[in-house]
Amino acid sequence: DERRSAPPPLAAEWGTPAETYRHLRRVHSRDGEAYCVISIHLDEAIFRLAPRRFRKETIIPVLLELPQVRIAQAQQTLRISVADVETARLLGIPMNATVAEVARMFRDDDGRVIYVAEIAYRADYIRFRMDLKV
Repeated sequence: DERRSAPPPLAAEWGTPAETYRHLRRVHSRDGEAYCVISIHLDEAIFRLAPRRFRKETIIPVLLELPQVRIAQAQQTLRISVADVETARLLGIPMNATVAEVARMFRDDDGRVIYVAEIAYRADYIRFRMDLKV
């Protein structure tokens, strides 16, 4: 699913929205099993630099390869939640099943928000490992 869109709702501290965004919605899967639903808002001016690549490839590696794009700041927040009707359908899980919701934002040198992603991961695909100091 892809379309031009107005700026997504942004947290005030994230920065200034771009004029328009390209909205891309995808379901990622591994071995035929859907594991996340991702909704991306990408600055339309940046999307136009490589539209074919952005449509077919994973967005972040493409952003990192474009010399015209500089990511000055990136933030990500993880929250444990439950699947709504659409997310459950797309992931093949029961409604209200546990999901990990990730909100991700990239800002350029001018404080403009160039990338916003909202991702819902199946809980059974999430693993955290931390080396603790004692």
